Amino acid sequence: MDLCEACRLLIGEPSSKPPHADLSPCGAGMFGTASNPIKVYNQYKCTFCGNWLYQNTADGDPPNEWRMGGAPIDTPNP
Repeated sequence: MDLCEACRLLIGEPSSKPPHADLSPCGAGMFGTASNPIKVYNQYKCTFCGNWLYQNTADGDPPNEWRMGGAPIDTPNP
């Protein structure tokens, strides 16, 4: 899927930057355990271009940065 300009501009920015207006919050995720997280992030889906963006925390990969990724595993296919 092609990225919209708003998503493209957000990727790689510090995660302290707020999501753009078309990003719909879809939960949070974590790999690892609560006592030893490997990746921690907030999940957003763009209602304009349909891409998934992840707002990483300090325990994310890359840390404290917005990144693009695939749909979460538990997301149903329409």
